[in-house]
Amino acid sequence: MMRLLLAWSLHCLAARLARARDEDCSHGYFQPPPRPQDPTEHNGQALRDACFGKDASMHIFVIGDWGGVKYTAEMPIMPADHRSTLFPKRHRKFVEGVDDCAQQRVAGQMLNWAMHSAPDYILNVGDNFYWGGADSNCSSNAIVNGFSWHQWQPIYEDMYTGPGIDGRQWLGILGNHDYGGFLFTSGWHETIWYTWADHAGASKRWLTPAQFWKVKVRYPDFSIDYYFLDSNVHNVWEPNKTVGHNICSDKYNANNSTCPLTGPFSLASCHGWFGTLWEVQSRWLDQRLEASVAEWQIIVSHFPPEYNAKFWVKLGRKRGIDLFISGHRHYQQLTLKGETTKTAPKFPFTTIISGGGGGITSDRHPELYGLDDAYGFFATWHLEVLGRRASG
Repeated sequence: MMRLLLAWSLHCLAARLARARDEDCSHGYFQPPPRPQDPTEHNGQALRDACFGKDASMHIFVIGDWGGVKYTAEMPIMPADHRSTLFPKRHRKFVEGVDDCAQQRVAGQMLNWAMHSAPDYILNVGDNFYWGGADSNCSSNAIVNGFSWHQWQPIYEDMYTGPGIDGRQWLGILGNHDYGGFLFTSGWHETIWYTWADHAGASKRWLTPAQFWKVKVRYPDFSIDYYFLDSNVHNVWEPNKTVGHNICSDKYNANNSTCPLTGPFSLASCHGWFGTLWEVQSRWLDQRLEASVAEWQIIVSHFPPEYNAKFWVKLGRKRGIDLFISGHRHYQQLTLKGETTKTAPKFPFTTIISGGGGGITSDRHPELYGLDDAYGFFATWHLEVLGRRASG
């Protein structure tokens, strides 16, 4: 009888613990934090845990550098042309039927794959709208003054729809073009505010609640800690340096330029503002990684780790990062732990570059039928990574 009572007590305790875990978890959904007063209010926040899967399956999509340009209401959405003669180092032949509709082709392949194996969610590594992010000013509160619907509606909401895509949340961060590319006063706040957009056309899939943030995702037999980072410090210099693609450039930013709600507050302080943002994140990330008890630790950042290689090699060895997901380079690339590439040393973690989303022409020459790594997205299962090309 005592054994029976003990067994029953242990069973009840296990059931209570399971219920407690379930109650502290959003099932199949990432719960945004409350709408903030300003878009930096939730920086560093850990969202409520999210639980997915009735079995051990895990399926996610990864996309970056995806939001093309719609020059007029009548014109189709096209990639920003980075391979023209204006960019001699990137110049290559234009491939008609690919380079003029790359975002549509990638979105079509995402839908094709999702209809057979829908993702739990989509990781977005930034550069959401080319060339210069949301078409507004950082001094404007989009919740009050409205969003740039001429971009959000056709380039995001209408582009990524269909069975297996509808309702899937996009977890993201900002890229350098979301800040303006060579401006710091573009409507980068919109990228964050859109998390709480209540317009009739907003699908409420967008989740970028801060410049940097984290969330734990729990599956039945493992968990993942995702760390979403703003790495745009790698695209800022002093105002008179690298002016062609310097967010803080004095060639394109006026001397009186300012983002009065959050900063950067002036052209002179712009470089330091991004530097401070990175320093705060670096300390935050080290502390969060040290405290992590998840089976997997994954970094999501716009810039690949080679932009700060010594930092990432040291931190990866110290804290045990498993996967680094990024974009910025306009192609698709998978590099396994310990491998080297032309641009990167051996990292103590696997890296994904998914910058071929079609918002800007690829750095590589695409084939008409997509049998290449120029454009595309990634799909992953159980952290076993398979690339999906933008064919067809």
